Amino acid sequence: MTLQTVKQAKNSIMEKDSKELQNQISPTLILQNLLKENSKKLKAVLGDNANAFMVSLVNLYNSDLTGCDPQSVLNAAFIAAALKLPIEKNLGFAYIIKYGKQAQFILGYKGMLQLALRSGGVRKLNAIPIKKGQIKLYNPLTEEIEFDLSDNDGEVIGYAAYMELINGFNKTLYLTKENIEAHANKFSKTYEKDKERNEYDKKSVWSKNYDEMALKTIIKKILKFAPLSTDMQLMETVDQSSIKKIDLEESTGTINLNTIDVEYVDNKKERALLATKEEVQELLENANMISYDIVKISKQQGIDFENMTKEDIGILQSIIDDETAKKI
Repeated sequence: MTLQTVKQAKNSIMEKDSKELQNQISPTLILQNLLKENSKKLKAVLGDNANAFMVSLVNLYNSDLTGCDPQSVLNAAFIAAALKLPIEKNLGFAYIIKYGKQAQFILGYKGMLQLALRSGGVRKLNAIPIKKGQIKLYNPLTEEIEFDLSDNDGEVIGYAAYMELINGFNKTLYLTKENIEAHANKFSKTYEKDKERNEYDKKSVWSKNYDEMALKTIIKKILKFAPLSTDMQLMETVDQSSIKKIDLEESTGTINLNTIDVEYVDNKKERALLATKEEVQELLENANMISYDIVKISKQQGIDFENMTKEDIGILQSIIDDETAKKI
């Protein structure tokens, strides 16, 4: 037996022993070791609350995230820490949930409210379910809406949000239950599959927390008209994703948005193709120049104006260009 053969046999045995050792180490212990290795980063963000946060994460892992890749759990925790949102699921600020073997970060509507109010540009922001009989007047074009909230016994027929900015701008938004349902079906594969499952087998966050997800949806839509803070940009990038890579700066506790790598595991729609707030605003300005109701036209074209893709923007801009040419 040559020396080279002996070395190869030795290396093979060592690799086998290493794999067997890894299999013997519990995922919980791996997560605890990862937290220990990254404790300085978490303390840079959370200060004295870091230890309690790490304990909460381990408890969450043992109760709800068993089988998840520990690194993906830690990456999701980095997001919650950077946004300074608690991960206790009963509080409703942020969730780390299991999707296959990956951890998925989901922002709760309370967390979204907090980030918006923290941004410094939003003075008031709230959303509520609307029940049958509570709407007295609604004009979708002018956004005039009147409620009588004294009647509180009917079924939920929609959701309303109100926002007021520091600069005085205000906006009211109303979405019907059908609007919300279409959004949920579009952006959650699991929710679509839940409709074929028994009640106790349903898995999606929409099935388990429908009202909360609906409120979050309408708040997210109305925030498109608000100035974006760094935290809100981070929120837009990571919400409902599995974080593959993230760099939490140890000295400052901040996250470099350019280094984040995410996968939208429950939503295969490529988010990079969604239109930006600036593109939507430019489209509206171009339509307003010729007094053209582009929102109405988008409905006629079967385009969801609140979730437009870059392709949708191109289609609507072509229509505006044609109308502009007619008026010249």
